[in-house]
Formats: sequence, structure tokens, C-alpha cells
Amino acid sequence: MFNLRNSLFSCLAIATLAGVSLYDNGPTNAQSAGNAATTTVAATTSTKPVKVFFPTSRSQQDFSYVAPVVRRTQTQGVAQFAIEQLIAGPTSQERQQGFRAPINFQGSSNCGRDFKLAVSTGVAKLQFCKQVVSGGIGDDARIKSSISATLKQFPSISSVVLLDRNGNCLNDQSGENRCLR
Repeated sequence: MFNLRNSLFSCLAIATLAGVSLYDNGPTNAQSAGNAATTTVAATTSTKPVKVFFPTSRSQQDFSYVAPVVRRTQTQGVAQFAIEQLIAGPTSQERQQGFRAPINFQGSSNCGRDFKLAVSTGVAKLQFCKQVVSGGIGDDARIKSSISATLKQFPSISSVVLLDRNGNCLNDQSGENRCLR
């Protein structure tokens, strides 16, 4: 019995560190999702649901408003998968429902891919490897809200640090890298 209890505890600890939630407690985002529709990509029995939070038409007035869509994956790297899906943007059906892509890139990668993600002691550090294009403060807020809500759905992540391709705080015009404090 003692070994079974230790085995169960170990499995739960590993699931938590991998960002796997053992239950779904509804929408988790920067602002209330309201009555936003949740879109689900076809499921198979061995896949895990992962929420990806996109801005909607409501985000034009409330820059921090994001709403979830559900994607499914078989991968253990659910946080990595979630950010990949966020970068891929909403499907054509989701766009028709008012969801918008929060992240646009320009130029080539300085690390061979779109981003690097590291999670340590509850902090997710997401560094983009391409230049993130922003149309101003509204776009900056939508990017931050989408990424934060998407990553904070996982129990192992309590805060998010966003970095540009040079390792500086994303959209921090002060030059003081305040997100690193």
C-alpha cells in the first residue's frame, strides 16, 4: 500500500510539472470569458484538451479581454503546444466567430524557431525568436493577455515573463526590463 501511495503521488507531481490539469474548471483568462463560444477541434480518446485564449471583437474596446477555444493534443508538452496554437491563430471557423490572432511576426528567427519557453518555480519565461509586430498599446495588451491566460491555465505556471528576440522585456519602452524584476 505504501508503494502504491508513493507511485500515485509521483504521478500527480509529474503531471503537475508537465502542466497537465487533472480537471477542467471552466474558462481561465485575463478577463471573464462571458458567453463566448468555445470551439473544439476533433477529439480522440488519447488526447488532452488545451485552452488557447484569443482576442475577440470585444477586445477592440477592452484590450485585456480574451476568450478560449479548445485544442487537443497527444503531446506531453502542453504549454509548448498551447503557444504554438496561439501563434498559428484561430481557424477560419473561429475567425468567423470573431476570434483574432494576437501575435504577428516579422523577419527571420534568431534561434531556429518562433519562440523558446522555459518554466521554473512557477514562472513561464517566453522569449520570441522573431520580431513581434505591434500596432500600439492595444495590440501589446492583447498579446500579453492572450499569452498569460493561455499559460496560466496550467497549475505549474503562476506568472509569465515575455521577452523579445534580444532577451529584453517585450514592449517595455522604458529600457529598464521591468518584467525581469
